[in-house]
Formats: sequence, C-alpha cells, structure tokens
Amino acid sequence: MMLLVDYVARGLGQGASVGAGYWVLYGIAAIAGPVLSSWLGGRMGFGNGYRIAMVLQGLAVGLLALSHHTAALWVATIVLGAFTPGIVPMVLGRVQELLPHDPTAQRAAWSRATASFALFQALGGYGYAWLFSHTHENYTLIFACGAVAMAVAFAADFTVRRAAPERAPA
Repeated sequence: MMLLVDYVARGLGQGASVGAGYWVLYGIAAIAGPVLSSWLGGRMGFGNGYRIAMVLQGLAVGLLALSHHTAALWVATIVLGAFTPGIVPMVLGRVQELLPHDPTAQRAAWSRATASFALFQALGGYGYAWLFSHTHENYTLIFACGAVAMAVAFAADFTVRRAAPERAPA
C-alpha cells in the first residue's frame, strides 16, 4: 500500500517522515491481520468473516477518499494493514466452507483463486497507475475505485454462495 504513504507524504503535503509513520502503523496491523482474520473466521464462519472484511476494507478505502483527518487516516491504515495479509486465511477458509470434504476440489479452487488474484492485482496495478497519471494524481478517484472494487467483491460472494449448493454432489 505504498500509495497510502505517497498520499500522506505528497498528496496531503505531510512529508516523508509522517508518511513513513503510517507505513509502520500499516505494518504493525499487517502482523496482527492473519491471526485476527483466522479468529474472526473461526468464530462466525469464514463466509461471514469474508463479507465483514470486504465491508470494512471498502469503508476504509472510502474513508481515504472522503476524509483527510488524522483519525480517519489511522483507522483506514489499521483496517487496510490488517486485511491485506489477513484476507488470505479468510479466502482459504471460505474455499473450505464452499467445498467441504473435497481436498482435491479445494486445491483446485485455491489454485484458481491465487491465479485470479495475481492476474487482477497486476491489471489493477497497471490500471490504477494509468488512471493516476492521466488524472493529475487524483488520489480521491483512485481510492473511490478501490471502494467500488470492494463492493463488487462483496456482491460476488453472494453470487458464489448461491451457486455453490447446486454444484454439491447428492
């Protein structure tokens, strides 16, 4: 999330040292993220945990688009830092919920999920870089696009959820 550091340092004019402080906060949250995500998934189910993660990330990115206040930046940094690595156990648990008792199908689904993530991360990165450079470094637009992407991911989970029982063997 180097864009966050750049946003704080250059976009908000707070300088590299303040931006670095947000990077440290992001890193601390990232250390705790997988443990908290696994706990959340274990307590309420990985499907519900995944949906909560999508909503929280969408709100955090939206907060970056709408507010320049320090408290808002801290909250967004912590949420995004925690769920960047924390989404991995959420998705893995979700795959296991959707394909219970079928390790072969789980491995295949995880493989497809990993490849899809890599592809769309690369496409998104290039797309955001292009958009950023062609909109005179409009951070708000980039963060708004990120919030929309989280909303799409949230909605997509409900589509998968409805389709999954139809594929289950009788």
